[in-house]
Amino acid sequence: MADTDRQVFAICVTAAFVFWLILNLSQDYTVDREVKLDYLVDPERVLVGSMPENIETDVTGTGWALIWEGIRPGPLPVEIDVRQQTDNRLTRAELEQQIQRRLSSGALSVSYMEFESVPLLTTPLEGKRVPIIPNIDVTVAPGYILTDSLQLSPDSVTINAGQDDLEEINSWPTEPLTIENLTSDAGGDIALQPSGATTIKLSRNEVRYSLRAEPFIQTNLLVPVEVINSPLGASYEITPRAVNITVNVPQSVYGRLRPSDFRIVADVGNQRDGSFSPNVALQIVDQPASVISAYLDRQVVTYYAIR
Repeated sequence: MADTDRQVFAICVTAAFVFWLILNLSQDYTVDREVKLDYLVDPERVLVGSMPENIETDVTGTGWALIWEGIRPGPLPVEIDVRQQTDNRLTRAELEQQIQRRLSSGALSVSYMEFESVPLLTTPLEGKRVPIIPNIDVTVAPGYILTDSLQLSPDSVTINAGQDDLEEINSWPTEPLTIENLTSDAGGDIALQPSGATTIKLSRNEVRYSLRAEPFIQTNLLVPVEVINSPLGASYEITPRAVNITVNVPQSVYGRLRPSDFRIVADVGNQRDGSFSPNVALQIVDQPASVISAYLDRQVVTYYAIR
């Protein structure tokens, strides 16, 4: 094929494609278009009830017009101003007009919309401060312990909503967070769960959390046994007089524990006088708050009542 023939062929193919494109883009098509509704409310008031925020529509128009509409990213934003609203309902026809104004071309029209009319009622905005509930799952590495409880700062949030909504809200959760194999201090920002409703607003969207983990150490102490509820005026002996206690404590506390920090008792109030040797159970009735766990090397002592 000669060069001239190739050029003629290319021109013909290009012309055919252009005519095909013009013909097809001149026809009508229908595409899906998501619409995001934003309600403009007086700062001192709030909408009553749950209002639709995202709706699905079908937009119809020529291919040329739809090309420009398709270039616009994200949902189509539409503002519903209820600050000077004289009608107390948002009708399907009114919303369709609002969407029509936001389309990129007058040649486009809304052919279908998943929407039914809704009331546009407002009520005075009120506030209520409620505690924040952390939704944080923490596990520490083997040999470690959480030395402080989980801290949130701040630990409460103000909820702004109508009175009916506020009556049902007594706390507010954070988003879920999982921390595994913790071996040191941890902290950061954590988001509060969104309200999911335009009628409920939070005074903040996130709080800061902090917690602390450190190794725990095992140590042994010899602690005297205290006899309680013995018969008045009775003489007695116990064996042994002191028992060994094994405790697990955080590393920061190790070395500061003393036997006097613990109270181990043998309650003999129900024992009979006599020369026999009953076994009396031991109990740990007092120990420092920093102790993770404590175990006695024996569970009983022998009690001798002496005549």
